[in-house]
Amino acid sequence: MIAAHPESERIPRVSQVIAEALVRRQGPLRVAVRATRLGCSPTLTRTLMVACSATALDTAGVSSRRED
Repeated sequence: MIAAHPESERIPRVSQVIAEALVRRQGPLRVAVRATRLGCSPTLTRTLMVACSATALDTAGVSSRRED
């Protein structure tokens, strides 16, 4: 019998972790904990935190979208 979901699909990809963190508005600690649990290296964990924080702080275009 073939597994319904291959092992590689059960473990979220880094892009999925970032997307979920942004949608759920998770803080840096939550992102770091999840990355650590997934076995990400310390460098990748810091990169995830910086990417999510930078995106959360980016206000370019926010006012133009609210006016529409």
